[in-house]
Amino acid sequence: MGRTADANADGPRVARGRPARTPAHVAEMRAHISSCALNLFRDEGFASISMRRLAHESGITPMTLYKYFENKFEILGTLWADVLSEVFDRLDALAANESDPAARLNAVAEGYVEFWLAHRDRYYLVFMSGGITQADVSSFMSDAALIGRFDVFRSCVAAALGERAEQEDIRVRSEALVCGLNGITLGLITMSGYSWAAPKALVQATTTGALSPQLRRELGALVPAQG
Repeated sequence: MGRTADANADGPRVARGRPARTPAHVAEMRAHISSCALNLFRDEGFASISMRRLAHESGITPMTLYKYFENKFEILGTLWADVLSEVFDRLDALAANESDPAARLNAVAEGYVEFWLAHRDRYYLVFMSGGITQADVSSFMSDAALIGRFDVFRSCVAAALGERAEQEDIRVRSEALVCGLNGITLGLITMSGYSWAAPKALVQATTTGALSPQLRRELGALVPAQG
């Protein structure tokens, strides 16, 4: 058996080896690795970067890298979570600054589209990274805390519709709104050669449609009445 400590007649036994990693050190290293990964994924694409390459660019060995992240997608998921937290922090602040329900909904919807238009590199990172499987996305989206952040859209729609709105109606409208906003963003970013209307006009049309009484009548056969 190898010795793990030195005996000292005049003092305590001193443990050999590297000190244990503290939570602060782990967080610092994960942030450092994620920062290096962000630059590589942005410049060369997620699919083209290996864990060995990432370890080299981070100044550590591949073995050390695996002590902090199990695989490459876990690193990408960390970056996605950081970006989405930034998005929803902004939307929550916009919602808090508007007292009128309709104005609040429009401010949040505009803020969502404007964020991605102002940070296109992050849009490509989150929505257009290659080499991602559906299982990866499903695993990432299983985070209850993340899903909860989308409630800002649901709460804004609910407030704009009023107290009599049925829960399933609110759900359909808020999810349709999110799909519509993502469609606007996708078109504006990936089809820039098309002469689109102003982003605010597109968002306004989408939020107006989400609140339209006509929409409720058309959904009557699809959305069951709440008892």
